[in-house]
Amino acid sequence: MNVFEDLIEELRDENLLEKTVIDLPRVGDEAPGTNRSAASPDFSAEPNIAKPVLNGSNLAQPGGELETPVTNEGDFYRKRAMDEVSSLQMVEHVLSGIEREHMKMMPGSYDDLQAKKALHNFIQVHGDSTTTGYAEAEFQLMRETEAWNSALSERDRKISVANVRRFCENSRPALSSQALLALGRFYRNAAYSELTRAKFEFVMTRLFSRETEGEKRRVLFGRSEMIGHIKTLYANWASVALYSTEQVPLKTRTIVAGFEDRVAEAESAITFDQLIQGDFFKRVHEFKEAAGEVFFTPEVVAAAIDFNTKIGNKFVDLVGLERERTDRDSIEQKYGYEYDQIISEAAGKTLQMVELLKSLPEIHSHSDSNQRAPRKMAREPSPKEKKPLFTWDIFGVNKWLLAVTIAVVLASTALYFWSSQSSSEAGLTDAAQDVGLENTEFNEYLRAGRATDETFYAMTLPAWDQLSDDKKKEVLQQVLAFATSTGKKNVQLVNGKGRNVAFASKSKSEILSSAP
Repeated sequence: MNVFEDLIEELRDENLLEKTVIDLPRVGDEAPGTNRSAASPDFSAEPNIAKPVLNGSNLAQPGGELETPVTNEGDFYRKRAMDEVSSLQMVEHVLSGIEREHMKMMPGSYDDLQAKKALHNFIQVHGDSTTTGYAEAEFQLMRETEAWNSALSERDRKISVANVRRFCENSRPALSSQALLALGRFYRNAAYSELTRAKFEFVMTRLFSRETEGEKRRVLFGRSEMIGHIKTLYANWASVALYSTEQVPLKTRTIVAGFEDRVAEAESAITFDQLIQGDFFKRVHEFKEAAGEVFFTPEVVAAAIDFNTKIGNKFVDLVGLERERTDRDSIEQKYGYEYDQIISEAAGKTLQMVELLKSLPEIHSHSDSNQRAPRKMAREPSPKEKKPLFTWDIFGVNKWLLAVTIAVVLASTALYFWSSQSSSEAGLTDAAQDVGLENTEFNEYLRAGRATDETFYAMTLPAWDQLSDDKKKEVLQQVLAFATSTGKKNVQLVNGKGRNVAFASKSKSEILSSAP
């Protein structure tokens, strides 16, 4: 099995692939009465087409190209022609669906009869590929597929990235990976524009990632493995470089490093306000746009997919933390729909803050519960039971007046000490300095911290909660050593809910329970 077929099998194992052109039955193998796939041209006289033989080892290498099969060259090129026509047909279906469902217009369907006839004639040609009949059939098929592709490109220019994204995400039944592969091929081989680049980015991100719980996603493959799959797809799509090959490696490394820097910047944010400071998402959009045609290199595409997934997951985490700190209405009033579009573009996924908040469980504070608890009505005393509130006698004051006076004095004293303590804490917060943890050995467990004159504070990441107590103590000692090297005496760790989970000093080390 070759590299391209390996990718197909892995996608199928993830339940992401409904059917592929590799699985299309040969004409001679079809059972009587079996319906053909809609992706295969409906001609009853098609000859038996053998599965193409691909050299997977060469495709996995940089610059590798699809090699001519040793067994039957004619079958290979006929199979590739069938794949191209079926791919255009799937793109036609997707664009028509977008026009009909999201743009509320009659689909500008293309009459593909001539292209199917040209494919039929090309398949019927046997013998040497250098013969006149073969060349004429090949030229006719190329002319018809180019005309079809041009018509699709003209319609696609009127479709926004958001429309493509919403259709792919909301299609029922879900859009198969076969259709996503067709869209990826269409946008990869289209004339370059920022619109086609953004659509290609979304399609590839959706193809190589999978939805998990809580509106998050995970990437299906490691970075190097993903790069190999993308190179294989390019070879099978007969994609040519849209960029100059000079200085591409240097530009590629620079862009990949830029994605990694922006991931680190996002991961260091503890609140959503910190993430949007300095127009983070706008800068991400401008960075991708500035990559130009070099964006299509497999290394950059893989880095962008990984970046999009991490940024989207980070956004979901920060919205969840905001929800724990304050109520839903306050968050909606503060942010509303202002950032939805630019965040969705940066993450390659539709992310709407209001809808995300609705999906989160309701959080009620203890004081709210007390306020909503029913109260018993006090019984109104009868006129005979009513007594004067204040009664004076020769020996002293009324006992109620004395009790009220004592309560006021105690309340005033408590308020004084509370105010003093709050002022001290506020001064401590103002004096704290940000501390970056990017190059530390424990940065996968802690967010960026802050430090006062004597204490180092840091917020734990979800990975901290997965550690055993022994491992937590080991990490805590590493943090203490780091803090001591900067002149701090104590370490205090808190979780996303603001609860203390660990404390350490020279003489004491303690892991606290993070449960509410």
